[in-house]
Amino acid sequence: MTDSTTKPEYILPVNETEWDRLDAQSNAMDKLLGNKLCPEDIGQPRKILEIGAGSGAWAIHAAKLYPEADVLAIDMNPLPARPLPPNVSYKQFNVLEPFPFPKGTFDIVHIRLTLCHLPDASSVLSRIIDLVAPGGWLLADELNWSENFEGLDNAPSTKATLLFIIRLTQAAKGDPHFGTTLKPYLESSSQLSEVHVREVDVSLNAIPDGTEPLLAEFSRTFKETFTRAIADAPTQTPDQKEMQQGFLADMARDGADWQYTLQFYFTWSKKRA
Repeated sequence: MTDSTTKPEYILPVNETEWDRLDAQSNAMDKLLGNKLCPEDIGQPRKILEIGAGSGAWAIHAAKLYPEADVLAIDMNPLPARPLPPNVSYKQFNVLEPFPFPKGTFDIVHIRLTLCHLPDASSVLSRIIDLVAPGGWLLADELNWSENFEGLDNAPSTKATLLFIIRLTQAAKGDPHFGTTLKPYLESSSQLSEVHVREVDVSLNAIPDGTEPLLAEFSRTFKETFTRAIADAPTQTPDQKEMQQGFLADMARDGADWQYTLQFYFTWSKKRA
């Protein structure tokens, strides 16, 4: 855990363990969406762009679903050394810079859990919408790190850790609540003819009875991958180390004596033809 007030940066170790964690998280989201890119019929896209590719899991998934499409994955970090489908290519790129593509280049543009880390994410999103071809689709997935901590009286280290993440994101000029603004922003865009949003509550503990099985599975996977991320995060002070250890102890505790819920937003929006 670092405390940066400059540009956003990836603070976790970029190694095989982190790639495995990102794979698990991405695959769980895809499963929640029925192993499709989105619930809508998006036809047969020929050019697909993945922004913030991470481990490359989503780009690989898209390439296998649409083997005739060219899938371009971009990220500020290199992809891990792994087998890629022949229709996947990679470009190292900083999304805060102007995109090196003409407007309307891609039938599908996807970005997941990236905008919340960016300064002035709305302006970046506007430039991303420009890249979508007329009649194409923007797929944008985000979250909201809720500051409703009423259920954390018995888990003070978890509350402290969540607050640390929220304040760290804000200090780096990101927005930990960007997911809450995604729907109204997309609906206000004159470039989009359709906007669809699926909002889900993801529990870090004590999944409510009656939760649909795929969402319950995703919640468990997110808890596991988030716990791994905190366990692997570097600490700079004894207080941070104590907070980290307390958080891990909370996550290992069975029972329902604490509760925290965050929100995920899965969106799919059609570009006006």
